[in-house]
Amino acid sequence: MTSRISDITKRDIREALSTLNLWGRLDEITFLERLYDLNALPSHDSRFNTAREDIVKHCLANDDWEADWIFNDDRFGLKDGSDQVFLSFLAELLHPVARSDQEEVASLVKTMNGLLAPDGYRLVVKDQISGRPVYGAVDIEPEPLQTRPKSTNFREDPRPLLATVARLAEFDGSELEQEVLRSAEPQLEEPEYDNWDGGTYYYTLTLVVPVDLFARLGDQVSAIEERISDRIKVVLRGPSHHHISAVLIQPSLIARTSEQLADVIVSRSERPVPHFWAPGQFRLFVSHVTSFKQRATALRQELSKYHISGFVAHETIEPGQLWQREIEAALRSMHALVALITPDFHASNWTDQEVGWALGVGSYVLPVRRGADPYGFLSEVQGIQGVGKTVAQVADETFQTLVRIPATKGALLEALVAGFEKSESYKVAQKNLVLLERASSIPESLLRRIEVAARTNDQVKGAFGVVERINKLLRQSRIPT
Repeated sequence: MTSRISDITKRDIREALSTLNLWGRLDEITFLERLYDLNALPSHDSRFNTAREDIVKHCLANDDWEADWIFNDDRFGLKDGSDQVFLSFLAELLHPVARSDQEEVASLVKTMNGLLAPDGYRLVVKDQISGRPVYGAVDIEPEPLQTRPKSTNFREDPRPLLATVARLAEFDGSELEQEVLRSAEPQLEEPEYDNWDGGTYYYTLTLVVPVDLFARLGDQVSAIEERISDRIKVVLRGPSHHHISAVLIQPSLIARTSEQLADVIVSRSERPVPHFWAPGQFRLFVSHVTSFKQRATALRQELSKYHISGFVAHETIEPGQLWQREIEAALRSMHALVALITPDFHASNWTDQEVGWALGVGSYVLPVRRGADPYGFLSEVQGIQGVGKTVAQVADETFQTLVRIPATKGALLEALVAGFEKSESYKVAQKNLVLLERASSIPESLLRRIEVAARTNDQVKGAFGVVERINKLLRQSRIPT
């Protein structure tokens, strides 16, 4: 078969699939062995001999390759290979063995056929398995590609951006996410300018949704914020000095009488664990000045990957009584505090009080140096250097510190084990296990819970190599020191 599929079409298809789990219900090895002889393909890692060993190491054990790595790997021919190789891969994405949601399959077929048509190909049903379609490619007369509308600058009007992201969310059936995107009133906050990154403007996009919808989101708020933020990064890819660094979902406010507000204040202060903390996660108060709130929010979203729930105050500092009570409730119930030490940190009326509260009640305080050094009681704590590092790197160092320090290790290990027990997919189970493997001297009570999860959670015991790694973790943790 000749090579008619252009690089432009391949790029467009790759972008259309950017939010999709390519392997569906399978892992990378099982999926790719249906198309390739992985033991016959060479390794790109000097430690191994075959592509199969590469994938096991970097996808199943460490998960340090990008989700769409295969499109750039010359061994699999998707970038520069024949049309037949590329089309066979697309057909396999739709196979019933990999994907069971027929609405999702139909949507993917429609999208891919729209992009393949100008190059003279179409995916059609060629067979059936258990009543489900099996697709293959056929030649068609090339069709002209429809003119695409000119994109709108998100700074002028973010609504077209939300509509695009909502369309992408349809591909993986994220119904709540779609509802948020389609019902939200977007608010783009004034940007924060960061000259450490060569002069970049960072925006926070706030999505104000109806209170009833916000209530239905429950503890999924942070996860949905993160998914929307990731999709926006895909849509706005390319060189730019303007970035949406964080997405916040907030409920629209309901007018109340002062008496009703007082009732709300009392009820919140009485809760053992305030509603804003993600259930079962490590509770980390993020202290920052108002001018640094976008980066603080971005840090909170990165920390959620480590089962760390961050509290970030977003109102202008002169809060009303209700907002002040929220901050007090967060300080009373936190496990630890991280202080983002910027040059104007000391000038704030609130940050010093937050740090003082934490030290006064014996909570661990971790300073992050972002253009200034810790002072006062924090001057003897080295903390983390934040200048010249990405938010993701700072989040990872924060995790490393909290899982090592005796004052915070116990609560964080509890959160990691709880997250592992609730793993909802093979990949999530593998990611959660990696976090546990980075810890040391896990208490026996938590080790027993890990053992139970390995026997009872199908997503844990069915994930490639996880049970073997759990057994190794248990052996190492139980060796007397």
